[in-house]
Amino acid sequence: MFACAIPALAKDERGIAIRPVAPTGGEAKGDLWLLAIGIDSYLSWPRLKTATNDVKAVRDTLLSRYHLDKSHVIELLDDMATRKNILAAFRDLAKKVKPDDSLLVFYAGHGHIDPITGKGSWIPVESSTDDPSSWIDNRNITDYLSINAIKAKHVLLVSDSCFSGDFFRGNRGAEPPTIDDAFLKKAYSRSSRQAISSGGLEPVSDAGFGGNSVFSHFLVATLQSNSKSYLIPSEIFGEIKSGVGRNADQLPQYGDLHNVGGQDGGELILFLKQENRLQDMGAVSVARQKELEQLKKAEAEAAAAKQQEQAEITRKQAELDTLDKQIAEMKGRLGSGAARSSDSLDAMIAMVEQKETQAQRLEELRLQREAEEKKRQQEIERLKNETVEKRRGQIEADLAKYKKIAASKYGQDMKPTAWSTLVASYPEAKDVPQYDEKGFRKAVGLGPKGFTDASTGMQFVAVERGCYQMGDTFGDGGKEETPVHEVCLADFALATYDVTVGQFRRFVEATSYRTEAEKGDGCYVLNGTKWEKQAGTSWQNPGFQQDDRHPAVCVSWNDAQAFATWMNKLGSHRYRLPTEAEWEYAASSGGQKEKFAGFSDESQLHRYANFCDDNCEASWTTAGQNDGYGHTSPVGSYLPNGLGLYDMTGNVWQWTADWYGEDYYGNSPKDNPQGQSSGSYRVARGGSWYDDPGGVRASFRFIYTPDNRSSGLGFRLVSPAVQ
Repeated sequence: MFACAIPALAKDERGIAIRPVAPTGGEAKGDLWLLAIGIDSYLSWPRLKTATNDVKAVRDTLLSRYHLDKSHVIELLDDMATRKNILAAFRDLAKKVKPDDSLLVFYAGHGHIDPITGKGSWIPVESSTDDPSSWIDNRNITDYLSINAIKAKHVLLVSDSCFSGDFFRGNRGAEPPTIDDAFLKKAYSRSSRQAISSGGLEPVSDAGFGGNSVFSHFLVATLQSNSKSYLIPSEIFGEIKSGVGRNADQLPQYGDLHNVGGQDGGELILFLKQENRLQDMGAVSVARQKELEQLKKAEAEAAAAKQQEQAEITRKQAELDTLDKQIAEMKGRLGSGAARSSDSLDAMIAMVEQKETQAQRLEELRLQREAEEKKRQQEIERLKNETVEKRRGQIEADLAKYKKIAASKYGQDMKPTAWSTLVASYPEAKDVPQYDEKGFRKAVGLGPKGFTDASTGMQFVAVERGCYQMGDTFGDGGKEETPVHEVCLADFALATYDVTVGQFRRFVEATSYRTEAEKGDGCYVLNGTKWEKQAGTSWQNPGFQQDDRHPAVCVSWNDAQAFATWMNKLGSHRYRLPTEAEWEYAASSGGQKEKFAGFSDESQLHRYANFCDDNCEASWTTAGQNDGYGHTSPVGSYLPNGLGLYDMTGNVWQWTADWYGEDYYGNSPKDNPQGQSSGSYRVARGGSWYDDPGGVRASFRFIYTPDNRSSGLGFRLVSPAVQ
């Protein structure tokens, strides 16, 4: 009997199915089933406008974009959606659905709260308005969805009907959690019985957008726009709630169904088809082209406006030149027989006033042109930066999709197609050898680039992302440099040199800033062989001779932060102090095994660094080497490391952003570690002109309080947003 209620869409179709990869790794188990019910043409209840369209939109989107076989779709529309057929569909699913399968039930139609019992119900197509026995009580529905009836591992009920929040009575869901790999593994591994409803215990809108209800419109939009391999109810609900809340007087609900089984943390997972992931990689090409066209249009308009303004200035200048010529001719006639009756004082005053007006107008035009030109260039720069950032983000996303496919053992047969699709979206990468990801990144300009800050002239060297062994890899350091641990960093750019006296002076003059040494009792300077705080000493007077090319010293961590804040107000780049991990990675030429910055041979220190050698007054001088300076040296006086960075070994200690933690190396995260969240001491790196070879090693760590300042302590900046 039930066979007649299942349309042709549910007939078996033979073919080869490519199974998706589960979040836990390996092939996903089980199949997805869809029971979709939509009713517009009620016999006794008010007719609806969008229910059947909602069902068709959800069905078509799931079939085209996600792993759902047509043979696992049961669809009941209008006159097929009788009470008998709906309950028969649930019973049929109870027989066919297997323990590893997932079931999505979508209902679009009338819902009703019985005024006597207070219970919610679905309203089948033939139901009368006053006979509750012809309705389907929500309890009947949840009884079938119980893990004891339909034995699917995951069940998601989506109900677009009035009063559908009755499913949640006593068990409203919490806000969607943070989604990460661990969460997805847990969601997939544990069973679930959940629901998303279009509202609470109130009527909901049947009207909406494009032939769908407001709720179903945002449901379908979420299903269509998703480009992630895995989509779960937590994420679907977040998008629906936001969209519906802005466009209708109803509040969607989400949570676990009550007393039907399911485990905490479990969720149904929709698996995006690989071909859709590949299509998504190239889907933004048109948008990117439009952005480039917008930028070109802005540049063309700016050029045309500039030309027009220049023409106006040229015309005014010509008028002024003509007036000058007339004045000169009058001067020549005065006092001669060629004088005219019109060559009077009044005429001369009129000419002078006219010239003053013309000159004033010309100056106004010049100033206006400069202002308009600056405004246009700022807008073009904004568009350029916006386009660059969007393009970088899209390339990263496309590359990540390719890598996910290539890394899966179930995606190996699609790896060549995935690579071709990726490269086809970026013509500049057409000559990159197949599967050469690093070459691809370089070809599309995704790798980091150095730059010069336009406001200060400060130079920055690109440091490309990578992983390295952080800590004392040579075994000659202290316990604070252990354990050696792997760290992976994103792209960044580090200042080529320490901040100089000249650059720090510009900051002070622009902001009237006073350092902690100047406000307090000076900084620590070397008195014989002892460090003592001396009043009157500061970055301007550190106790020895310096010029604008020397590194700024007697600068506390707090002073360095103030400098970075000033820099951030000047241009389009972001600046801060480097983390310890960034500093050590850059110092060791991008994570190479180097004892010092760019080398390991201690006998070559004087060629790369200003340290305590024959010029040093301390007892630990390194005899036989001479770097030429007894205190600080001008930045860039020695050889750079492998990245082109100068003075990463010696000259002055360099502040980092990190708080010091004695046990932090043993607990440090692998990716982009930021140091402890709090502490008493900040970490400095690199050593100074006063330190022996052991103190200028790339892995050596030293600590100061944030207000400490000495004539051997400076800093340099990093830009995490490499342009």
